[in-house]
Amino acid sequence: MKNKLTQILDNKMKEVSQKKKKRDFLGAITNPKMGDISIIAEIKLASPTAGKLGEEKDIEKQVLMYEKSYADGISVVVDKKYFDGELEFIKQIKNTVSLPLLAKDFIIDPYQIYEAKLYGADAILLIAKILTKKKLQKFVKHCFDAGLEPVVEVQNKKELEKVLNIGTRIIAVNARGLSTFKVDVDGACQLIKSIPKEFVSLGFSGVLGINEVEQYKKAGAKGILVGITLMKSKNPGKVIKEFKGL
Repeated sequence: MKNKLTQILDNKMKEVSQKKKKRDFLGAITNPKMGDISIIAEIKLASPTAGKLGEEKDIEKQVLMYEKSYADGISVVVDKKYFDGELEFIKQIKNTVSLPLLAKDFIIDPYQIYEAKLYGADAILLIAKILTKKKLQKFVKHCFDAGLEPVVEVQNKKELEKVLNIGTRIIAVNARGLSTFKVDVDGACQLIKSIPKEFVSLGFSGVLGINEVEQYKKAGAKGILVGITLMKSKNPGKVIKEFKGL
């Protein structure tokens, strides 16, 4: 019979092993469950441009609808002051659905990377506009060390050139300018066409309907992130299915 310490350690190994398990964000967006483009459905309770978008009490219902409607991943905006986000939402959603989770924040310090991992994120957004190339390279390494998939966001050719050899596997083009918050899907799609094929490219923002989905697909995006459109919809599940051509 095992002594008490051995029993405790055996149980602790199981606990830690379970906590270390991560969901494959890269695999999910490169192999969509349905349709020919992956959809990262977002939880964003507010934004500086759109105002209030949702309530905390509705998060579980919303993500269950996302999963049921064949979303391939969930983005969670965690900035509190400007987006009404919380890191705690990641943990809550992780316990509700089986989809991989992307933590979206303005990452400026490695502490935030490990904090997001602690709360259960599977991937994390790094924004090229706010980080030097040296920091981006270090942060990408921190992500992989922590067991997180880095998703590096760019908005122009200069930023794209900056991120091509920092070690990331995923490059996202955001159609929404971070300084003006204006949306330019045409410009984003032109930039996506410039991304070398060895990277997985994503289209972020500006998806109002099937036209933008088709634009991003034709440009070569493997997936799209949809936020405000889903948060405002009375039937986000139906929207996801439409975007996937189901």
